[in-house]
Amino acid sequence: MKLLGLAQVEDQIGIVGAGLIGMSWAGLFSAFGYETVVYDPHLTKHESAGKIIVDIWRSLDLLFDNLNNKKEVKFADNLDCLKASTFVQENCPESLTLKKEIIFDLEKIVSDQTVIASSTSSFLPSELQKDCIKPERVIVGHPINPPHLIPVVEIVLGKAQSQEIANRAKSFYTSLHRVPVQIKKEMRGHLANRLTSALYREAVYLISEGVAEVADVDAIMSNGPGLRLALLGPHMNYHLGGGEGGYRHYLEHLGPSQEERWRTLGQTPLTPQIKEKLIQGIETQNIPISELKTRRDNSLIEILKVKKASKL
Repeated sequence: MKLLGLAQVEDQIGIVGAGLIGMSWAGLFSAFGYETVVYDPHLTKHESAGKIIVDIWRSLDLLFDNLNNKKEVKFADNLDCLKASTFVQENCPESLTLKKEIIFDLEKIVSDQTVIASSTSSFLPSELQKDCIKPERVIVGHPINPPHLIPVVEIVLGKAQSQEIANRAKSFYTSLHRVPVQIKKEMRGHLANRLTSALYREAVYLISEGVAEVADVDAIMSNGPGLRLALLGPHMNYHLGGGEGGYRHYLEHLGPSQEERWRTLGQTPLTPQIKEKLIQGIETQNIPISELKTRRDNSLIEILKVKKASKL
């Protein structure tokens, strides 16, 4: 995949948190030539950070033709290292208290012009903005794991909002060949996680009701609807399902059957028994996580190449 020669739109990029998401972001930002500094108070846990970054670069080199401006990622255990950052991507554990504490501390050291984007998977930007000095610059920039491969980034503004900040975030993510989508209204879980949660809720319900085994649910999804959804979203897929009459024909003729199925969708609490059943359904397949990750990432790269070539 050839790069479009997009210009860098920020100076130093700061990352808070060197976990799974933070390291993925770090590999992506640095691969595209951004000065990237990662803050994590527990850096001793991340002695293999250099190898993780190199592995991410290797994946990106398979996807893009000329990533020749990579920058070494810097790591620090002092938040002051992010002082010069013009854009900060926050990736703390999913605790509202912890995220607000980090944002509070960040605001004391970074410039008034610095954008603070949270990778939170559920919290509302308005919750993160509460008690901030400059709340409009605190937004959600939510990726899908792994963000160095999955292109979409959800941009969500809170009650205090600035379209200028949103546009800066869009420009930054676009310079990384991401696909930023600004969500019109903040909602718990944003958009992507609400869609995936709806699917997962039914997947768990089907197991709890004894309709299928864990492996069967995964096989049907990955070899069935999941293949279509990798190329087109649900609305466009059903548009094709309407034949020459498109979405209008589909909704008029098959809408009632959809509503009938909606009425039977279930929900089950994640009790210890259900959790154990789900875990056993995975563990009995005996696939090492490292092997599964390699398979997934290599396949994602090929899918992304196909999407690019087919303009889907």
